[in-house]
Amino acid sequence: MFLWLWKILRGYVTIDVTGFTVERFINMAAHKGVYLWDVTYTPSGVRMNVSIEGFKRLREYAHKTKCKFRIRRKNGLPFLFYRYRKRKILISGVLFSVVFIYLLSCFVWLIDIKGNDRITREQLLAFCASRGLHIGTFKYKINNKQLKTDLMNNFHNISWLDIHIKGTRAAIQLTETIPEPQLIDKTTPCNIIAAKDGLITGIATSAGKPMVKRDDVVRAGDILVSGEFITESDNGSITKRVHAYSEVWAKMYNEINFEVSLTYDEKVYTGNKKKMFSVQLFGRNYELFHTNVGYADYVRSVKHTQISFGEDYPMPIIWLTYTYREFVPVARTRGVDEARDLAEKMVNARIIREFDFAADIIDKSVALQETPDKLIVKALITTNERIDKEAPISQQAREITDSPET
Repeated sequence: MFLWLWKILRGYVTIDVTGFTVERFINMAAHKGVYLWDVTYTPSGVRMNVSIEGFKRLREYAHKTKCKFRIRRKNGLPFLFYRYRKRKILISGVLFSVVFIYLLSCFVWLIDIKGNDRITREQLLAFCASRGLHIGTFKYKINNKQLKTDLMNNFHNISWLDIHIKGTRAAIQLTETIPEPQLIDKTTPCNIIAAKDGLITGIATSAGKPMVKRDDVVRAGDILVSGEFITESDNGSITKRVHAYSEVWAKMYNEINFEVSLTYDEKVYTGNKKKMFSVQLFGRNYELFHTNVGYADYVRSVKHTQISFGEDYPMPIIWLTYTYREFVPVARTRGVDEARDLAEKMVNARIIREFDFAADIIDKSVALQETPDKLIVKALITTNERIDKEAPISQQAREITDSPET
């Protein structure tokens, strides 16, 4: 981009060269230090770009090689200023715009973060802001190496990190470490209790004393595996406490009840729509020519367009387009078969949303009751899932167990 900007600032011309020794003309100009670019062949010769200084030297080479050239187009600010040399306000505005854009390019206006999963974007942005990297930061004050070190020291689950600033975009690319396995604290005595009501279908105990067996019905809070062992000896009862661990599976019955109305309102779009605009400058929103929508019912959509000079030079200017589409609510009636299909989809959606991914769905029973205006849905979902939950043995229970009277 800067090379293109430099060419525009200094000015250049596009010329067409004709003759029998065009290649010799190009070689001579290049040998003498004249920079030519975008050289392309045309049916009549060769077209190329050359700077204003280089163009002044081409007459000599054209005379020696018996070639002719003519100006096809003049490009750049020098020609523009000459054309509008009497319009000082216009020229001042153009110069101000160029300087303003250059000043904006010295700051960071977009922070792009990729590779984060367990670490949230908000956490990374907050930490970077505390170290000086935030939207609107003067990019030449940012110490990438120090910021990288601080991030690695603060977030221990980052295994690889790269930070680079290109244009007005700050890119943070990272790779997270493999999640550490969950460690079991075997020093704290605990029981395994039921997290939910259910019918025991399986129990696998590696530590502790099982208190239930297969086909037992348990309630939430019941002790499934005890972490206390009481043994008799010549000196009396001896209590040993351990950190119980067990996987307990149970069959559970879950009810899903809802209604599907046979009448509903459908959005019928009229084709009328209105657009309104606003511009966001440096984080503040300014409305432009906003008027009353004038529609009783409508759907609004918003499109964000960030002004940028190429991919690496986003500016702190966001153009927002609000589109309002008018619709008319039309009363519709769905048939019983359509309501049944909809009820089936709604039951499946709630199963996906409400049940744990590890739970096994072993049965699904759906009962439908028709009424004149609605369909009553009663679904019974039978699952097989883990219900074990650790519960530390309280200090009070330990004191009672350790007392001589026990």
